[in-house]
Amino acid sequence: MEGERRPEEPGEGRAAAPAEDPGGGRRRRELFLSLPALIVTTAVVGVVSWGVTRLTDGADSLTRDTPPPATVSVETNPKKVGAFGDLEIRGVLPEGAAPTTGPGTGCTGFHDWLVKNAGTDAGESRLQVTVQGNAERQVQIANLRVVVVSREEPPPSVGVTCPTAGQANLRFLTVDLDNPQPRATYTSDDGAPFGFTVESGEIETFLVSATTGRALCQWYLELDLVSGSKHTTVRVDNGGKNFRTAPVPRTPLWSWDYKSTWVDSSSSQTRAVGDRLVPPTPVAEATP
Repeated sequence: MEGERRPEEPGEGRAAAPAEDPGGGRRRRELFLSLPALIVTTAVVGVVSWGVTRLTDGADSLTRDTPPPATVSVETNPKKVGAFGDLEIRGVLPEGAAPTTGPGTGCTGFHDWLVKNAGTDAGESRLQVTVQGNAERQVQIANLRVVVVSREEPPPSVGVTCPTAGQANLRFLTVDLDNPQPRATYTSDDGAPFGFTVESGEIETFLVSATTGRALCQWYLELDLVSGSKHTTVRVDNGGKNFRTAPVPRTPLWSWDYKSTWVDSSSSQTRAVGDRLVPPTPVAEATP
């Protein structure tokens, strides 16, 4: 990205803690995210918090030999997440890429194929984060942070998609990776704000949608876990690597036909598996 922008002063917002439920029910709190302005190669943190919390430092964290109070896992393939199963998947490949295999039948293998061929989510990354309690006592999810490591000018790329006819009205945590001060809001069917605890063996799952329309973003999540007097921070990423989300190209996308061919529906141009993929020729310039 040309030039650098002076980062704004980091900001952080927290919702006021509501009164305790006299019935001993699960405590729920308002959720919002404040993410400061970002520049290339600068890691900036936005914090989602509910209740009165504090960030931990190394002295507070559990030792390396002590298991965390909860196990956190992430699923990055949206077709393996029921809530995302009927949604279109869009990605970008390096311009001129010529994968020797296709994504396979249907869209289940599309995301894994994309990553294997140096591709990146386009427009939106959809994740499922699962937290399972390990401690003998209740574990509170004290903070959720989004850390954007860098923003870069997208390299020349070609868009690909696995289309579906489905639509979904989903409830999840959303993050706008472009906005210097984005807000994330969780809404549920019953109107309850985001916020939960897990007992030993109990599992809680939430969905994350991170979007960009401007830059190739590298980012990850951090969860602060509190169990009694012990605090620890768990990094949530893609197998030790940052999540990567790129904008959707301005050119038409090649659409997978679920079998062996890439199709541009606007011009009826096609490419076979193994052909070099470049953006489809605009309709006005297409050869009759």
